[in-house]
Amino acid sequence: MGASAKRRPKVQPTTLVLPPHYVDDVISRIGRMFPDMSIELFRPNGTSAVLLVTLGKVLKAIVVMRSLFIDRTIVRGFKENVYSEDGKLDIWSKSNYQVFQKVTDHATTALLHYQLPQMPDVVVRSFMTWLRSYIKLFQAPCQRCGKYLQDGLPPTWRDFRTLEAFHDTCRQ
Repeated sequence: MGASAKRRPKVQPTTLVLPPHYVDDVISRIGRMFPDMSIELFRPNGTSAVLLVTLGKVLKAIVVMRSLFIDRTIVRGFKENVYSEDGKLDIWSKSNYQVFQKVTDHATTALLHYQLPQMPDVVVRSFMTWLRSYIKLFQAPCQRCGKYLQDGLPPTWRDFRTLEAFHDTCRQ
């Protein structure tokens, strides 16, 4: 095993680092696309971007990015605190509400779905379009069963292509 490991070339990481002003410009353009979504941009350690996305009076999402690549997303209720005790954005604590914990899980799945390393700005725009589909989280019925609640929860899944709402058990 040692001999074959020596012959194998080492794989170099292929992360594309874009200038911060380019990232700011892309985020600004996305913010203008959706008037019911406000996007605040923070740079806690210089180059990395953290977005605080407020979607109407429904939810707040913290989107942690490296350049234009989304690392993680935390979704909380509109009235939930998104700041830690030291006044910085709390990128680790989950929501107190099961509905927003589910949306956070679905957002993580969406990050895996929207992968196109050659066009990171399209990925961010697609993800934000998907996230914006939650504007009617508590008003849209499930497209399969037609109910507004199932097990006490609204339809938290959004189809990646059509953006239609489904309960977890109805999406198969």
